[in-house]
Amino acid sequence: MKKNYNKYTGFLDRFPYIIVAVIIVIAIIFVLIFRAKFTTLFSSSTTTQQQTQSTALQTQQYSMLISSPANDQVYSFADKNGTVPIKIELKEDIGNTNYKLNLVLSDGQTIKTFTAAPYEYDWNPGNAADYLVVANLVDTNDNIMSSSNTVKFSVEYISSTSNTSSSETSSTTAATIDNSVTINLQILEGPIYSPEGDIYYYRVEATVTGNPLPTVKFSKDDSNGVWGKTKAQVNLLKGQSYVLTAIATNDYDSQIANIILTAPNSAPST
Repeated sequence: MKKNYNKYTGFLDRFPYIIVAVIIVIAIIFVLIFRAKFTTLFSSSTTTQQQTQSTALQTQQYSMLISSPANDQVYSFADKNGTVPIKIELKEDIGNTNYKLNLVLSDGQTIKTFTAAPYEYDWNPGNAADYLVVANLVDTNDNIMSSSNTVKFSVEYISSTSNTSSSETSSTTAATIDNSVTINLQILEGPIYSPEGDIYYYRVEATVTGNPLPTVKFSKDDSNGVWGKTKAQVNLLKGQSYVLTAIATNDYDSQIANIILTAPNSAPST
């Protein structure tokens, strides 16, 4: 006759098996909770990284260049009907985007806005002077996404009348060579990483002309004038961008120049 030993097994005999089962259940619950939280954290980190990369791509993919006029080119016109051919080379077409391409003079005046190719414009200046022009890519809120090179060119008008008196010639010359101000910004150093503050910095110089020589005021100078009156240092956090504005002023004229400074997204590898 076969005995049934289960009826002789008490609760205390089964207690170790019960403890093991409870531990296994708790472990499974803990693993499921940890897995859910870790997945959410990883997904959030991945999304943030993708957004950062997407923003950087939008800023970089529209690199542009003003190919006409050439820098320091002089245009001599017989009358004020002459036009300056301006041409912008753009890496990507903005025709199917919400971006606009503004052609801007150094005084902030927008002389042409493009929404699609071709990015060409015959501009009539109307006055003899030195001009600075830059192309800015802006979004729907007019935030500058990227900028082209800054081109300097000159416009002069040659009189077609042969019997112009010497006094009129002198007057015309005096009007052409006046006390107007020009300013151009160029990067001397940067971006340079500084481990001390975990930042990148640029050093920018303003080249100015004018009689009398104009003074320069920067919208930001983290060196507090250490590098001189025509130089400024701009400190940026990783991934940060800043539009540095400089104003050159003398007793007769005032001109503005802008330059976009962008810090890399991460510290350089060591």
